[in-house]
Amino acid sequence: MTRITDPDFRLRDHYTPPTLPASPKTGLKLGTLHKPALRLSDYIHAERNPPIAVSRPHPGFQWGMLANDTIGDCVVAMMLHSIEDFHLDAGTVPPTFTDQDAISIYSAITGYVPGDPSTDRGTDERAAMRHWEHPGLATTDNGTHTIVATVAVDPSNLNECRIAIDEFVDLQIGIALPLSAQGQTEWTVVGDGKTGSSAPGSWGGHGIPYREYDAETFKCVTWGAELLLTAPFHRDYAQEAHVVVTQEMLNKQGTGPSGVNWTQLVADITALPGHRGAADPAGAPQTTLA
Repeated sequence: MTRITDPDFRLRDHYTPPTLPASPKTGLKLGTLHKPALRLSDYIHAERNPPIAVSRPHPGFQWGMLANDTIGDCVVAMMLHSIEDFHLDAGTVPPTFTDQDAISIYSAITGYVPGDPSTDRGTDERAAMRHWEHPGLATTDNGTHTIVATVAVDPSNLNECRIAIDEFVDLQIGIALPLSAQGQTEWTVVGDGKTGSSAPGSWGGHGIPYREYDAETFKCVTWGAELLLTAPFHRDYAQEAHVVVTQEMLNKQGTGPSGVNWTQLVADITALPGHRGAADPAGAPQTTLA
């Protein structure tokens, strides 16, 4: 990861517009957005600001479609891409996930039956995050990937969103895509952002991880590619946001570089009712964060 101090840095200057599938799928159920009990704003020191921009280039890394060109498993793709990104940022070898991994997890969470389109009904993100915590995401790399907790981020607060990306690597977003975004290789607002083809959710709900930002844009991973979207697009269409705390993240000690009070956050996670591992507070900070 590179924290940028140049105010003129723009991700667009280092961006190759992606080739997206002709008919990509969405699949986030917008009526069941995830609302974690913990809020990132409670752990941020008000006087601290995020870097001007954050860049995480990994040339040549193939994100993979993870079946989201054929089924509405975008939330599962978001989760698996985030795990890959945690390892890339940590400098450890990322798992090699397959379409079959995504399909299997999507089936476990939603009841999807491969080959039966009537069961491809999208994902309740609350259920997906509960499944990620326990029993975890079983994949063909012979691992079970789990999280310790999710922490809510205010999607309307750009400063908070940027701190989340800087500190937690990926900001997981539930976005109500408009039809006007179809075919765009940089998502921008067309029209009034409220009606007709620019109405939120007129295309569908979509789960995506943000991994980079500058003063004007965010960069997400979707449909096997890295895609830019503008801050106004985020403002008009992002419905919810959260980060995850997981053993697959870099170790953090004390107060993180963006002003997140990790000591208090870990203490509050272990105090959550029903939290698995609460009996081992010494182990919580070692829930390697990255």
